[in-house]
Amino acid sequence: MKCDRNRELMPITLVLLIVLRFACATEPENNSAEETIIEDFFICRTCGNDVSLTNLAFDKYSPLALSATNHTFTEKRTILVQEVQNPRGIRSNIFLVRQANCAKVHPWSSKSTWFPGYAWKVCVCPKCHTLIGWMFEPIENATAEQNFPSDGGFYALIFQHIISEGYANSLLMKEKALRDN
Repeated sequence: MKCDRNRELMPITLVLLIVLRFACATEPENNSAEETIIEDFFICRTCGNDVSLTNLAFDKYSPLALSATNHTFTEKRTILVQEVQNPRGIRSNIFLVRQANCAKVHPWSSKSTWFPGYAWKVCVCPKCHTLIGWMFEPIENATAEQNFPSDGGFYALIFQHIISEGYANSLLMKEKALRDN
């Protein structure tokens, strides 16, 4: 009876030893790809869909910004929020991320861009189709076949249309990750 019990535990023990071996390895591997540690998610304020990661936010000043301020978005992340205005006089507060989850829309436009040398198109939430910002691509790469920004492009998200998942979870009784939907 005792031997049978030990045989049942052997596979579990073996798996644990393998996991511990890799988790406690003393020599770092020389991988060319960097490991991305997720700090928090930026989510659509309307539907809660994941839009981007907070650690993908970066600062790039627009020479056409009306104002710019640093804002603490999460405990670990301060971001540059810029106020911009379109030709119709509508103002938006934006912040930049390297990658975001947007639906495919419209062709690129180089008219009235807030970032000289870049073409833009709108970025809408793929789940609820709310305008959440704009995509920017270097003009020379902005072709009809290019649906989303390349590595040289970026996304400008509307500050008022995005919240962090950590903040949303602080308001809920049950965290988003634990819900059924």
